[in-house]
Amino acid sequence: MSAAGLRARGWTAEMVRRLLGEPDLLRTHPYLRSAPPTRLYAVDRVEAVERGAAFRAAAAAAARRSTARRGTVRLRKRELRARISARRGGERRWGEERRWGNSDAQAARRTDDREVDRPPPQEPT
Repeated sequence: MSAAGLRARGWTAEMVRRLLGEPDLLRTHPYLRSAPPTRLYAVDRVEAVERGAAFRAAAAAAARRSTARRGTVRLRKRELRARISARRGGERRWGEERRWGNSDAQAARRTDDREVDRPPPQEPT
């Protein structure tokens, strides 16, 4: 099992280093020969470690850190938006005027560009 496969199963890099140690096999990278070798771990050894108490404790701690980190990021974003809004005096959200065009003159110019003088279509004879 590769390191990417371990990450998909909930392993962190530190958990791999601490609980599994050295890889069972090193292979050249399948797509890029100049990349570091791919670390492969025996599936039976991975499953044996996953059944242990050390893995359960480490996985629970990693999940707590991840949840706490997400909450912190959410809080910081909320605080940043509040500071921006307070600095602007409660104006429109940043970038909103750019999203729909800066002015009516630009909107009129865009529609004028699309209008082309064409003769009316002729009916087939």
